[in-house]
Amino acid sequence: MTTIDNVTALNAPPLRVWTVLTDFAGHPRWKPFIQLSGAAVPGGDATYTFRIGGLDRSMTSKADIIRADKPLAFAWTAGVAKFLLFEEAYALEGDSTGTRLRHSLRFSGLLASPLAALMRRKLQASLVRSDECLERHLRRLSASPLSKHRTPPVRAGVNGQRRRK
Repeated sequence: MTTIDNVTALNAPPLRVWTVLTDFAGHPRWKPFIQLSGAAVPGGDATYTFRIGGLDRSMTSKADIIRADKPLAFAWTAGVAKFLLFEEAYALEGDSTGTRLRHSLRFSGLLASPLAALMRRKLQASLVRSDECLERHLRRLSASPLSKHRTPPVRAGVNGQRRRK
């Protein structure tokens, strides 16, 4: 198993950070590389959408939420067991200034070592960039009332169509 980590200090309490991480509908506001959708609960149905390199093409896959311990940790996996499976995990720890965040990618399976060897620098850079985007988003949230940034609930509209409130 290969692991790539990034540790950063965030000026927000762990509950605020955990709430942003598990608000999948709000991910487009800050998460640059991937989007999750579905239920942020262990065993919940979720999908993972990502872009390949600099291409304008997105790919979508099933994701499994494996940990959602409010406000301490959130993790999910995607891939094909024994071939290439990856886990993205966030571990949150409160400290005197807010939250110490450990963001990690773990790869397992037949292709894990070669992939990590080829892409370690890019994967590390993507973790750093994602965490910087999270930090900026948290700063924006703290600078304005929380209610402005909550994702509105989905409601059933006419003919059972879903619409935003």
